Amino acid sequence: MGSKVAQRVHQGWALESVYDRVLVIRNQIALSPPTLPDTPPIDYVEAAAAAGYDAVGLRLARSPLFPFYPVVGNAPLIRELKLILESSGLSVLDILSFYLQPETDLDSFAAALELGAELGARYALVAGDDPEWARLRDKTSRFCDMAAPFGISAALEFAVIRPLATLSQALRLLSEIGRKNGVICLDPLNFVRGGGSAAFLRGLEPRLFPYAQISDGVLGPGEPDLSKLGRMSPNERRMPGHGTLPLRQILDALPAGLPLSVEIPMPRAVKLPAREWARATAESTRRFLEDYYRGKQEPR
Repeated sequence: MGSKVAQRVHQGWALESVYDRVLVIRNQIALSPPTLPDTPPIDYVEAAAAAGYDAVGLRLARSPLFPFYPVVGNAPLIRELKLILESSGLSVLDILSFYLQPETDLDSFAAALELGAELGARYALVAGDDPEWARLRDKTSRFCDMAAPFGISAALEFAVIRPLATLSQALRLLSEIGRKNGVICLDPLNFVRGGGSAAFLRGLEPRLFPYAQISDGVLGPGEPDLSKLGRMSPNERRMPGHGTLPLRQILDALPAGLPLSVEIPMPRAVKLPAREWARATAESTRRFLEDYYRGKQEPR
C-alpha cells in the first residue's frame, strides 16, 4: 500500500498518492537561450545542467536581437554538446530562432533543422517578421514542410514587436496553412501586451499548445494598446510571481503539465555569472509552480 502510481500528463509528470489521491503535476522546465544571451553554447548547457533544468533550448539559427555562436557545421563543438547533453540528462526542447522575414532564404535553415533533430529537438521556434501576409503564409507553410521530415513542429511565437503580433493572428495563420506540425509557443508577456486574456485561451484546441514560455513582466503605460502592435517597446520581464501578469489563470487555461521554456534575461543592474543566474531562474520558476499547484489543491 505504500507504493505510488505515476502517470504522464502531457510532458509533465503527475504523481498520485494512494493515500490522499491528490494530483501533483511537475512541469518540465527548459532554459531558453535569451535567459543567457551572451553565454557560449557549452557554458550555456553546463549552466542549465548545474541549475537543475530538465531541458534546454538551443540557438541554431541567427536572431537579429541576440549574439550568435554558430553551432551548425562545427563538428568538434557538436560532439562536445552531445556528450554534455548525454552526461547531464538534459533533453533539447526546441531550437531557435527561425525568423521569417521578406529576404529569408528557407533553404538556409535546412542544416539547423537536421542538427536539431539529431539532438532530439521537438520544436523549432518561428518568428513571423514579415509585414506581407501572403508571403508570410507561404514561408510558414514551406517551413512546416521542411521541418516535418525531421519530426519537428514549427512553433509560432507571436510578439508585439513584430508583424505577427497576437495569438489571433497566429491562429489565423495556422488555420490558413493547414499543417499538422504547426503549433504555438505562447509567451505570456507578449500575449497579455497584445490584448490577450486567459478567457480567450479556454476552448482552443489543446494540441496547438504543446509547450509554452514562462516569465512574468510588466506592461508599458497604456498597454495593451492595439494601435501600436508590431512596434511596441521591448519586453520588461520579471521572475514568475514578481510582475503583473495573470500567470496562474493562463496556466489554468493551457494544457496541464505542459513543458515550460524559461525566458528571463538578467536585468542590466544585476551582474551574476551565468551559472548563478541560471540557478536563480530555475529556483524562482520551481517555487512559483509549487505555489501554483499547492493553491489548486487547497479547498475552495
